[in-house]
Amino acid sequence: MDAIKTTGLMHTYPDGTKALSGVNFEAGCGERVAVLGPNGSGKSTLFYHFNGLFKPTGGEIKVFGEDICNDNMDMIRKQVGLVFQTPDSQLFGATVFEDIAFGPKNLGIKQQAVNERVLGVMRRFDIEELAHKNPANLSGGQKKRVAIAGVVAMEPDVLVLDEPTAGLDASGVTGTMEILDELNDEGKTIIISTHDSDLAASWADRVYILNKGKVFRSGEPKHIFAEEKLMAEAGLKHPVIVQTFREFRARGISKGETPLSVLELMDSVDMNVMTIRCAIAGCDVIAGEEVILEMKDGMLIADNRGSGVRGKVVFSGKKGDDIAVKDVSGDLQQLAGSIAIIRVPGITEGGTRVVETEKVQQLLLDIMPQKIGAMGTSAKVLMGRMNMRCDIEFDVIQSGILAAQRGFNVAVFASGGMAERAITKIKEKNIRHSLNII
Repeated sequence: MDAIKTTGLMHTYPDGTKALSGVNFEAGCGERVAVLGPNGSGKSTLFYHFNGLFKPTGGEIKVFGEDICNDNMDMIRKQVGLVFQTPDSQLFGATVFEDIAFGPKNLGIKQQAVNERVLGVMRRFDIEELAHKNPANLSGGQKKRVAIAGVVAMEPDVLVLDEPTAGLDASGVTGTMEILDELNDEGKTIIISTHDSDLAASWADRVYILNKGKVFRSGEPKHIFAEEKLMAEAGLKHPVIVQTFREFRARGISKGETPLSVLELMDSVDMNVMTIRCAIAGCDVIAGEEVILEMKDGMLIADNRGSGVRGKVVFSGKKGDDIAVKDVSGDLQQLAGSIAIIRVPGITEGGTRVVETEKVQQLLLDIMPQKIGAMGTSAKVLMGRMNMRCDIEFDVIQSGILAAQRGFNVAVFASGGMAERAITKIKEKNIRHSLNII
């Protein structure tokens, strides 16, 4: 069953403006859907129909198979939580705590349970210090997080977010999307609108492109973004990864399907084309001399000692010089490092309150990672609680894999179900790995 499905949905505003013209839309249970489109394409209007805020002037909309009507409106709004693009349209409480508590209170939940739910959500969004502040005095990014937290506190089955990352800095974007991923791991359907084609390409299971109130195209990201003319015709920017791949392919460097991440872009490179490898001389070298290649501090080092991957020096150089090596024989993959995934209990499993920090410290001594990353609320809370430095904060799994491919041993703290997702991606890249439960 679809979480939300529209058929021929139409909406005309009182002034005669046709905002939606026969929109067919589906979001499956547990799916991540991104809706792209230029300003005025109908994204917000479409979203306002998902929980009955707007009524269609034509067509139909179903939520978990049920038509929206006056008799089931309260149930629909428990199931579908809507976050507005502008936080000021949603925040009205005297304090952040009261604002987040408003929704759960209206569901008839007892005060003690409301308090516990609000505290849990504030921990998840890292806004506990804002509890007693007036929402009107917050920054734009803080308002955005509070607005999302207020909807999450109602525990809907579907979260619909209109431009959830607009106005956020890089850290805010990463943190918000990680929280949405955590909620998705818990089984919730997530629907967002965005102008960020890079975000949609890397995050969504399904993409819809709206233009002038109609579905211009829909499908899996790898199919949508592979069509070169599509984005320009829709008035949207091509993802940077896709643009880079097309330039590489035109020059005979890359091949295969259109990549949607840096890792996929690296996999698209035809290594037979790359006959020359750049390296750092680990000692004085002479042109034509055979050298041994190893990874050290993320760089390819050429030395005249050891065994393993071999190559020949193109030009003579002194120790520490940038040099070129050709005729490389052997698999550079064997020089890669490893990734240890450390699973931290998720919020719903007790979070960091059930973690023995001594066990974590011993585990890190055993692993001896050169780089550490954290993904998910519990993982980041644990890092702060243990005063640990986080080397990898953005695109943690992708960045961790890239670091391992450059020879680093990496430890990634991952909250709840995000650990299993990380292991799946790491296995696809044949990186040495381990899963550690704490």
